[in-house]
Amino acid sequence: MISISDSIQKEFYKNYNPDHWLYKISRLKNCHDNYDEIEKILKHDLANVSDEDYKRSLRTEMHFLYFQMVETLFEIIFAVSKHDNRNLWHTLTFSDWRNNYKEISDLSIASNLFTNKIKTIIGDNEVEIPLLRWIFYFIYPSRMTNEDWKNNLDNIQRLLLFFSKDFSDRGEYNAYKHSLRFYNSKFSMSIGITGANSMFNIGTSDDSIVYLEEHKGKPGEPGRVAQTIKPFDFERDCQCCLIIYSMIKNIIETRKYSLLGELQGKEFDFSTFKDINIIEDIIPKTGVTKSSITI
Repeated sequence: MISISDSIQKEFYKNYNPDHWLYKISRLKNCHDNYDEIEKILKHDLANVSDEDYKRSLRTEMHFLYFQMVETLFEIIFAVSKHDNRNLWHTLTFSDWRNNYKEISDLSIASNLFTNKIKTIIGDNEVEIPLLRWIFYFIYPSRMTNEDWKNNLDNIQRLLLFFSKDFSDRGEYNAYKHSLRFYNSKFSMSIGITGANSMFNIGTSDDSIVYLEEHKGKPGEPGRVAQTIKPFDFERDCQCCLIIYSMIKNIIETRKYSLLGELQGKEFDFSTFKDINIIEDIIPKTGVTKSSITI
């Protein structure tokens, strides 16, 4: 594999801006939530604009930003955990993305990512810490207690498992990336109650991605094409994006302040995840997560 100089790699750390993600999240969220106040600016030079379609487009972009950020997060995780931290730019550029996709799909609580430990030096002490701590906090010292560290890393593990599960079923993400072959519509699903003249709502959302996907049959048997509907929650996507942004920033900044001589010894803020409410913030509130009908 072609290598590049140490100075070029340090240049990447010096100039790479994790806040790019934050600005994009903020832009989409603020434009959506304050649409009425900035409507004239957003629609400048446009004619016959549907306000609801415009806002729906912003929610859709946030949804697919979530997928893009999950992919970025895991690419960075695999890069720093398997290669020299100083070679991050090089490793990301020439990553084995197909194998990384498989690793994301296969992620489980038994993954080496969650079970391995690493020996390193923090401050003046040689310590053995969980690989997960080393990935997100590198060798940067902290005043957190052992209990805080346990809760923090447990939550990180749970979050990564949620993100990997969402990303692994990415038919909608492919429909977005390749030809924009989907549409967004409201979603509602109800079932009738036996012996009663009433319906029970099992899922609803203001937004859902509707796309076609192929289900291949067994060898010698024909496959089928299905219309798939996946509802999503704008607020949940936004919250997930903000969490992933904080994770990416942790990985980059802890290494930046350790590897760049001009920054060594300086303090900076990093994020912890021990107080995130997984049930409230991460579990989808749409009820049904996916529905497919053969066409």
